[in-house]
Formats: sequence, structure tokens, C-alpha cells
Amino acid sequence: MNELLKWGIENSESSREDPSNPTDPKAVHPPGTSINAEALRSLMGGPSDADLMKESLAAVLSPDVSLGNKLVAFDNFEQLIETIDNANNMESLGMWTPLVELLENEEGDLRMMAAWCLGTAVQNNVKAQQRVSNSIPVCQV
Repeated sequence: MNELLKWGIENSESSREDPSNPTDPKAVHPPGTSINAEALRSLMGGPSDADLMKESLAAVLSPDVSLGNKLVAFDNFEQLIETIDNANNMESLGMWTPLVELLENEEGDLRMMAAWCLGTAVQNNVKAQQRVSNSIPVCQV
């Protein structure tokens, strides 16, 4: 954060107009004081919810991730889709099909988490309810 503050001060209008400032006024930023990508990400709040949703579901679907880590990723995913906007973004991100397919996973904990996430996504969300009702085949008794 200190680097970001220093960069901001050095690149402010008042710093550019200061006659005691030895930097070239035409320069976008003084040499050696480029903004750190990590500092910028910290300022902007990190990855978007959509990116976090993709990362979580990718971890759940990955054969290289342990069951415990998959359950943590599923829990993170479930928390993200509690907001109606994120639940509605699942369609554009192509997440409904893999999530519904996880209902048939051989691992019971993954089936439970898939059902839990589906329930979270459809609560008070007519658009998501319609999407899921078209995705899940009707069981014959």
C-alpha cells in the first residue's frame, strides 16, 4: 500500500506542477516508480466474484484436488451464489450443467454440496428456478 501511495503522490497533478520536482512533466510516471500489479489488485479488491466462482468450480471438478479441498471450494462457491446476481451469472459462465452433473457423482459429499448449491442458487430466484427445472430430468417412481 505504501508503494501505491507513493506512486499516487508522485503522479498527482500537484507533483507534476511542482518546480522542485525533478521528473519530466511529460512522463506518465517517473522512472523506477511503476505501479506494482499486486498493489493495484489490492486497491481494486482482488478478483471478481465471477473469477472466484470459476476458480471454485474448477477446483471441485479437478481430479488433482483432494476431497477436502473440493469441499472447501464448494463451500466458497455456495457462499458466492447466495447473492442473486452471482446466481444469475451462473448461466453465462456455463456453470449449471457441471453443477447438475455433480448430483450423480460417486462421492456422496460432492452430491450433497451440489444439491446444496442448487438450492442456494434457486432460493427466491425465479430465473434460476426455471433454469434448474429445465436441467434436471424428472425422476420416475
